[in-house]
Amino acid sequence: MIAKNIKGKSFKGCVQYVMNETAELLEAEGVWADNAKDIIRSFAMQRFGRKEIKQPVGHIPISFAPEDKERMTNDFMVQLAKEYMQEMGIKNTQYIIVRHHNTDNEHLHIVYNRIDNNLKLISVNNDYKRNIKTCKKLKDKYNLTYGKGKDRVKREKLNDPDKVKYYIYDTIKAVLPNCKNPADLRFSLKKFGVKLEYKYKRTTNEIEGVSFRYNNIAFKGSQIDRKFSFGNLKKVFEENIRLLQEQAKREQKQQEIQARKGQSQTENKPKGHSIGGVELTPQQWQILEEGGFIYLEGIKKKDSTGNFSSYVFLNNEKDKAFSSKENPDGFVKYGKYEMRIRDKMLIEAGHVTKAKVKWWGGHDFAYPYLWKENKRDKKYIESWNDPRISKVNKENKSQKQSQQSDKRKLGPKLG
Repeated sequence: MIAKNIKGKSFKGCVQYVMNETAELLEAEGVWADNAKDIIRSFAMQRFGRKEIKQPVGHIPISFAPEDKERMTNDFMVQLAKEYMQEMGIKNTQYIIVRHHNTDNEHLHIVYNRIDNNLKLISVNNDYKRNIKTCKKLKDKYNLTYGKGKDRVKREKLNDPDKVKYYIYDTIKAVLPNCKNPADLRFSLKKFGVKLEYKYKRTTNEIEGVSFRYNNIAFKGSQIDRKFSFGNLKKVFEENIRLLQEQAKREQKQQEIQARKGQSQTENKPKGHSIGGVELTPQQWQILEEGGFIYLEGIKKKDSTGNFSSYVFLNNEKDKAFSSKENPDGFVKYGKYEMRIRDKMLIEAGHVTKAKVKWWGGHDFAYPYLWKENKRDKKYIESWNDPRISKVNKENKSQKQSQQSDKRKLGPKLG
């Protein structure tokens, strides 16, 4: 079992690649899965909640040894994929698990949204080390075949210096795909306690050899594995650069296509909305207008002393934004009712709000109007009719709504 963690920018390109003619969709979570276009659209809708994240795509190909082919039923592969995600901290988010039948080695692909269901970013810090540990744990748990050569050796039975040798081997193998030059490799290995030393030619000061040290035990690159001699490492660096350049060209081409599509709409595009200095996408503004919430980063503080991140929602009139460190739709006990956090905040800010409160022991919901005459009042007032629309001022309702519409055009103010 071998896995690789890849980050990307485009769900479209990734899903189209994974959902090829040999693909078999084994499981989908949180997405419409009738076809590839619906899957892409589902990922994109959630991704729009955090437009500042440049690489929202998570892609994990997992392959298995030929010796384990007979065991690789669809159910078993799904079980392995889900346990792998659990161990890697990939939780509470959209994903698809797809099996491919285009090679002799059984393999699958996981595509997941790094923007989870609460609009939090799923971290990939130290994913190299976690990947090595997770693959080994699952192979040992289910008695899966280790790869040929060094990959087949059971590390827990080794003693120094072989134990160090194989630790260095595993570490280099994990970080090398992301290195473009000798400095990248040195820095990546340093995170895992492996020290890299280059040998230079006396006359030209060019690198001619490499060695690796861990726990005061050192090996030449070729002693670790022939493919880790400096000559072969240099070839890997060059190949990694070529792959990155190709990826950049594909992404640039995709961006140009999208730019051409959007160019015709630019002149007629209405002025966007912003909250606390953060420009909102049309999708984000639509979510707020429909009574939902979004998560924003980089919001400017009122006193201009810095920035902060929080959930954001609007009041009923849609002319004022409120920020909350916690999910605004979470429930909290306030007075006689258990209500949403957003309702509590609006009441305390002096607004009349149609609150969503738990009813009949939490088995149902009710929607009373709650407010305070004065912000300092300890208790709120309750009514099952909107107190803002009395018999006297019903005639003024239309005029008030028109004024509120004018306010929305200017954008909400952050509360």
